[in-house]
Parts: sequence; C-alpha cells; structure tokens
Amino acid sequence: MSQLIKIGPYGPYIARALPQLAYKPANAQNPMPDMALVNAGQGDARPKIKPNVPWPDTPSISHWEGGAFVRVSQWVERANNPVLSRADGVALILMSHEDPILLDGHLEGIGLIAIDFPRFSDGRGNSIAHSVRQRLGWRKEVRAVGDVLIDQLFFMARCGFDAFALRDGQNVSRALASFNDFPYVYQDSVDRRPFVLQARAQAQRVAA
Repeated sequence: MSQLIKIGPYGPYIARALPQLAYKPANAQNPMPDMALVNAGQGDARPKIKPNVPWPDTPSISHWEGGAFVRVSQWVERANNPVLSRADGVALILMSHEDPILLDGHLEGIGLIAIDFPRFSDGRGNSIAHSVRQRLGWRKEVRAVGDVLIDQLFFMARCGFDAFALRDGQNVSRALASFNDFPYVYQDSVDRRPFVLQARAQAQRVAA
C-alpha cells in the first residue's frame, strides 16, 4: 500500500495510507528504430524516428484522498465550467511536459498542486516544482505523485516538494530517514537549507 509522506514544522511524517494501486505505470517505451533502414539512404529519415519515451496522455493517478484531480487546461478555462468556476480548495495536477507558468494569475481557489512523475527517470517535475515555488510564489502544498521512489525524496524536498505519494512497495521507515541522507548541501535552493560554503563564510566572519 502506498503511503503519503509530508514535511511538517518538525520534519517528515506519515500523513495517511493511499488507496491500493494509486499509481499506474507509464506507457511502454517505443521499440528502437530499424537503424539498417534508417542508414540505407531512405531520404529524410526523421519521420521514421519516434522518441523512445513517449509522453503519456494522462497522469499516473487520477484521484487524491479528497476526490478527482483537476487538469491545468480545465482549471485555466474554468469560466466555461459551472462547477469549477465556483470551486475552492481544488487539487490540481501538472504533468511533466506542462508549463506551470500557465497558472500565473489562476492560483486563487487551488488548495494543492500535484506534479506527476510518469517514470522515476523523468526529472522535469523537479524543475516544475521549483518554478511553482520561486516564480509563482506558491506557499501551499506541492505533492509529488506517480513513480516516486525513496532515493528521490531528499532532492525533491530541495526543489520545493513538501508532500510525497510513494509508489506501492516502498519502505516507509527508510523513506522518512532519507531526508537526512546528506548532512551537508553545496547549493542554495527552495528549501532554504544552509549550504556548506555559506556556513563556512559566516563562521569566518564571526571569527574575524
């Protein structure tokens, strides 16, 4: 069973169990193109080559504990939807290829922004979380959903996530401990954690 982990004022904690099979795997990869055909002088071969990892058509999950997620396009065009136009506390989901800046000017009425990871190797969701925090100034919950694994959590938190819907089968105790995997960081980021060079410079100023 998948677990939802959140980061509170006193550190990470288990918020709740999520429904079984809350995550569905992304589409299978396309087969590799026939390179013999591509290299045999067939003219412009570009139309014959497909991306090895196609974009999924729908998010990895469709529901959260409060109901159905709302897609960005639905929310931006909510004036045409009598239900969404009056909604408040909506849970929005962003796919990894969607532009979060589309939400600029449309944040009122949203209670939660979820960002989908169709595969653990697709890191675009981290950039989206950073943009949501830094460029849009979002201060409410940003939740990672989809193919969310333990070894990603430390870095996701640095990018601005404060809630994590773990994929089924993850060790929850290990997940909670993973936020302390690295005692030092070497870059400033959204989580405002002091980094080594900054702390060292401050110590030198105090000593002087």
